[in-house]
Amino acid sequence: MHLKSVTLRGFKSFAQATTFALEPGVTCIVGPNGSGKSNVVDALAWVMGEQGAKTLRGGKMEDVIFAGTSTRGPLGRAEVQLTIDNGDGALPIDYSEVTISRTLFRTGASEYAINGQTCRLLDVQELLSDSGLGREMHVIIGQGRLDTVLQATAEDRRGFIEEAAGILKHRRRKEKTVRKLEAMETNLTRLSDLAGELRRQLKPLGKQAEIAREAATIAAVVRDAKARLYADDLVRLRTQLADAARAESERHTERLGLQEQADGLRRRVERLENDQRSEAVDRARSVSFGLEQVQERLRGLYSLAGQRLTLLADDGSDAAGFAPTVTQSTVDDVRAEIDDIAAGLDDAQDAAAEAARAVARARADLDALDVEIAAQSALVSEHDVKIQAVRGTADAANSALGAVRAGVDRQQRALDAALIRRAEAEQARAELDPEVVPEASAAEHAAAYDRAQRDANDLEAKVAGLRERLHAAERERDALSAQTTALGRALDLRNAAADLLAVGGRGVRGLVGDDVKVTAGYEAAIAAALGSLAEGLLVDDAEAAFTAARVAREGDLGVVEIVIAGAAAPDGAGADAATAVAGAVPATEVVIASPGVLGILTRTVIVDDLAAVGEMQASLPPDVTVVTRAGEVATSRTLRAGSGSGRSRLELAAERDAAAARLDEIVVIADSLREALADEQRALTEARHRTKESLSTLRAHDAALAAHAERVNRVTVRHEAAVAECDRLAAGLAQTGTAVAEAEESARRADLALERALAAPRPLLDASAREGMAAEVDAARETEMRARLDIEALKERVRAGEARIVQLEQQRERERAAAAEASRRAVVRRAQREVAAEVAGHLPVLLDSVDRSVSQARVELAAAESARTAITEELVRARADEAAVRERLARLTESVHGLELQMHEKKLHVTSLLERVQSELALDEDVLVAEYGPDQLVPVDREGDGDPFDRAAQKRRLQDAERKLSQLGRVNPLALEEFAALEQRHAFLTEQLADLQQTRADLQTIIADLDERMQTIFVAAFEDTRVAFTEIFPILFPGGSGSISLTDPDSPLTTGIEVAVRPVGKKIERLSLLSGGERSLAAVAFLTSIFTARPSPFYILDEVEAALDDANLGRLLGVFEKLRASSQLIVITHQKRTMEIADALYGVSMRQDGVSAVVGQRVGDRAAARAAASDEVAPVS
Repeated sequence: MHLKSVTLRGFKSFAQATTFALEPGVTCIVGPNGSGKSNVVDALAWVMGEQGAKTLRGGKMEDVIFAGTSTRGPLGRAEVQLTIDNGDGALPIDYSEVTISRTLFRTGASEYAINGQTCRLLDVQELLSDSGLGREMHVIIGQGRLDTVLQATAEDRRGFIEEAAGILKHRRRKEKTVRKLEAMETNLTRLSDLAGELRRQLKPLGKQAEIAREAATIAAVVRDAKARLYADDLVRLRTQLADAARAESERHTERLGLQEQADGLRRRVERLENDQRSEAVDRARSVSFGLEQVQERLRGLYSLAGQRLTLLADDGSDAAGFAPTVTQSTVDDVRAEIDDIAAGLDDAQDAAAEAARAVARARADLDALDVEIAAQSALVSEHDVKIQAVRGTADAANSALGAVRAGVDRQQRALDAALIRRAEAEQARAELDPEVVPEASAAEHAAAYDRAQRDANDLEAKVAGLRERLHAAERERDALSAQTTALGRALDLRNAAADLLAVGGRGVRGLVGDDVKVTAGYEAAIAAALGSLAEGLLVDDAEAAFTAARVAREGDLGVVEIVIAGAAAPDGAGADAATAVAGAVPATEVVIASPGVLGILTRTVIVDDLAAVGEMQASLPPDVTVVTRAGEVATSRTLRAGSGSGRSRLELAAERDAAAARLDEIVVIADSLREALADEQRALTEARHRTKESLSTLRAHDAALAAHAERVNRVTVRHEAAVAECDRLAAGLAQTGTAVAEAEESARRADLALERALAAPRPLLDASAREGMAAEVDAARETEMRARLDIEALKERVRAGEARIVQLEQQRERERAAAAEASRRAVVRRAQREVAAEVAGHLPVLLDSVDRSVSQARVELAAAESARTAITEELVRARADEAAVRERLARLTESVHGLELQMHEKKLHVTSLLERVQSELALDEDVLVAEYGPDQLVPVDREGDGDPFDRAAQKRRLQDAERKLSQLGRVNPLALEEFAALEQRHAFLTEQLADLQQTRADLQTIIADLDERMQTIFVAAFEDTRVAFTEIFPILFPGGSGSISLTDPDSPLTTGIEVAVRPVGKKIERLSLLSGGERSLAAVAFLTSIFTARPSPFYILDEVEAALDDANLGRLLGVFEKLRASSQLIVITHQKRTMEIADALYGVSMRQDGVSAVVGQRVGDRAAARAAASDEVAPVS
């Protein structure tokens, strides 16, 4: 393995792309100061992952990009490509040549790539670490690095050996494992806490589950009792509905009978009304009136008949004569003219028939000629079609021949193209990299994603825990706030003292209970000792007390207890009272209050319980009162104890103050939890973002693997397709020879047939006689047309004559009718005169008859009116009967409606009951009655048959079950499910805890294995380095001695390395006392011993021999000769003797535009090298 080439683009002074082709052995880079030689060393360090800008001799990483000169602008990016010959497989990658590239953009973005595939810096470092090229870059010895090596700490020197021995990779793995172990310890602690918390929750939740199970059993009893009561209600409602339906049916039948009776009476009333409205009276009245009118008309007619006779007798003239204008002779003349026209019409029809026959004869001759011409045309067409068919066959054969030949050409071209594609596919397959994307990094991506996901899960658990704690604090805060408010309201209840306090006045301090501050736990005792005084009013002096009493009395405020605050108690009274009961506490010691209140409590002592009093009660001083902390009071003569009394104002006030204090604490806790939750949520957001990024990276890597596999598959498929296509085309081309011969033979036969067809004579076609016959047919048709036109003209004249005859006949008829009308009018006048005379003769007799009829009609009218009066009286009676029946029918109808309303209410009750059953029991009507009806037995136990239904017993059963259910208190209906889920979660967490503990043990084993491996490797590497140092140091320091040792041999994993040197003739204890050349040689000796013990593929030395004289330089070059056998050396130098040992020389110079230029030369032998070194180095050409 060795460096093959390095290419710089835009890196520092190398603005243009510059490539150094490096050879195995020694490559020297020479040039004047400031030309850019050391930039090559920086480029090599940079491309291999150097991250320190100061190490690259810059202030920031952007300084490696070409910054521009006065004549050349700055560039936007810097890129370095390093190509390594991996023919020996030293690098753990399946490529014989590895190209590592690094690109930095001026925007700050950077990219790494291995063989053109984008990767991470970690991938580059891990690829190089297995060959001894670590991130410490001990293989690059830059300017001033030698002093750094000597001045390094013992631990830093250890790092040089570890990097050369490849231990850093194992150390990073150990560090990663330790980080995993630390994270796992946190998870393990969290999991242990969770498991413990679950164990603590299981016991109370188990009790809740038992209560929930018992509640479920009682609820089943409640459900059964309710169902049976509801079923009984439903059956009773159904029975009531059936009874109401029967009653409604009976009353409906009765109602129908009354309805028929009412209808009969209605018909009788209508008949009477019709009789009352009879036309007999009206008719009689009408007859009488009509006869009177006839009488008047006859009298008028008699007068009119006399006047008419007078008028008709004076007019005796007859109608004048009438002379006709149309006679029979006129009609006969017109008929004669029509007959003449009809005779000409017959002649014209005969001529037209003859013309039609001439047309038919001419048409037949023309058709016969057409048939003959068609036969000749068919022969000609048949001849032409035959020639066309033969010509088509020849053309098709020639086309087929051309197509076959073209197909042969296409197949040949396709075969050539397929062969080219096959060659290209074989070349692409041969050049295909077996593995472009390193699969080893997939595990790291997955591990990074798992780590990020675990971090996010841990933060989610923390956020959930903080949120739960915050919710609990907020719930407690709300409860305390409500408790404080409720206690404040309870303390605000009004009484006489509170009313006086509201009125105010001189000397009024407040309420006694508000003035007293009691030590926690003694509230009930002090409240019992003060009694009603705890609710009293506190004033300054006696005058204020009497004033307050007067106000209470005048205002009718009720009884008020008043305590004078300034009334002092006698000294020592409390202590005397305390001696009366052993172990008693004076009440004044647990109270902070005004002197007046303390005076009240002076002779009061407090004990834990009544047992402390015991037999001493009778011997108590009469003025000593003993109270217990529970509020029981004892004197020498009395004892007040028991339970059930409400809490006093002092207890309420103390509870309120405690709740308020706790509320303030909870508010502070909630604020801190809220801030912590916000911080954890921000951290969770960042963790989720990292999880997404790691997942994206993992997916991108998987996509790269898939893309590479797809490329491999695509190249393989393309190669197989090309091979198959070549085989197919070759086989097809071999078969086309026979097809070409057959096509040529078919084309030849078709051409011969075409020649024979063209040589045959073509039939003749003569159609000249047809034009004459067609003209004759047209002439005959014209003659026929003229004849038909003449016929139509004659027919029109006949029609016009006939119409003239009709008109004349109509005119004659109108003239005869006019003459007859004149004769009729004369006859009518004579008849009218005769009628008038006759009427005038008969009217007197008729008038006498009419007078008698009028008298008779008046008598009949009076009789009809009498009959109508009798009908009216009967109608009144019938209407009264109908009204009575209608009233009974209305009452019955109202009764039926009442039953219908009751039925409707019952149905509503049934509907409401069914809705309740559905909502409470979720049972259908039929199922409810069938399974819980009153006819079903009530089960007593699981084996018995059960008892008959008893509604009262079921009510008691329901009440007992509901009372038991209420006695259980609040029941968590989800307790059973929550308990099962919590048990399952506890089992799962226990299992996970065991897995984590096993994983921790595995990680600890891995760490131990890594420690053992690193210790073994380090000890071996140190021993080899120590031996090499003792061998190399005498070479560089003839007669001198040097050694390296461990600072702590008992701790090989943490020990440092000390360097001890002793040049000949000197006794030096500190390395800093060496001269400059000696320091350089000592550092070179230490580094060279590392290079010898654990050789790297290459080393880069930047002017390491600058401070050496010729003697020491010769010794150093001897060491270089020894190293070149196993490693590649790239040396930046100004020394000619160093150039003499080089296998290749590169000269670097600075052009006038500020850009470095490079020329190179491969040295064939040492003589050529010496000749090249004898020249001036400043530029190398």
